[in-house]
Amino acid sequence: MTTVLLIRHGLNDWVGKRLAGRTPDVHLNEQGRKQAQMLVSVLKDLTIDSIYSSPLERAIETAKPLALAKELPVICNENLQEIDFGEWQGKTIKQLRKLKLWKLVHQEPEKFRFPGGESFVEAQLRLSSVIETFFSNHPEDEIVACFSHSDSIRLILAHFLGLPLQNFHKIAVDTASISVLYRKAGQTSVPYINQIIDKPFGNIFNKK
Repeated sequence: MTTVLLIRHGLNDWVGKRLAGRTPDVHLNEQGRKQAQMLVSVLKDLTIDSIYSSPLERAIETAKPLALAKELPVICNENLQEIDFGEWQGKTIKQLRKLKLWKLVHQEPEKFRFPGGESFVEAQLRLSSVIETFFSNHPEDEIVACFSHSDSIRLILAHFLGLPLQNFHKIAVDTASISVLYRKAGQTSVPYINQIIDKPFGNIFNKK
């Protein structure tokens, strides 16, 4: 089977405070850098064949320690990056919660387009398509790691779980968490979601 690991970037100072989106120069903080190193320990026993990343710095910085440990390049893929939040990019969550459109984002995301940016429908198509490309390009015995962002990973998981788009926000995707997709004989399964690496129950690859 082909295995795709969906890994959210590590913690940075914007998480939970601002909508970073595609803002450049948003870097991991100290805890985020520790999480990136912890991923190396969690995944050390896996034979990872390729490492892909969103081109945004926080994703690349999370991917680099694993790439170094596995002696692989980090391959940047534009289609793994965050949703284009348009005019909302960089605004604080506190500011956005005051907008009338904020409710639409959470209640009817399938109808919403970010002003000057992407719609959730467009973003999900972009993201699910790139995962299909990875499944097509990698043999069934390979494991690929994909470093991306919270909403991006939620949209991918919702697609492969067959969830209505309006429910994608219900999927939890914490910083540096791992979710897993399997593809075998044309069928995709989602055995793990939001495995949190810095919690005792989070290491799904611990063989002890």
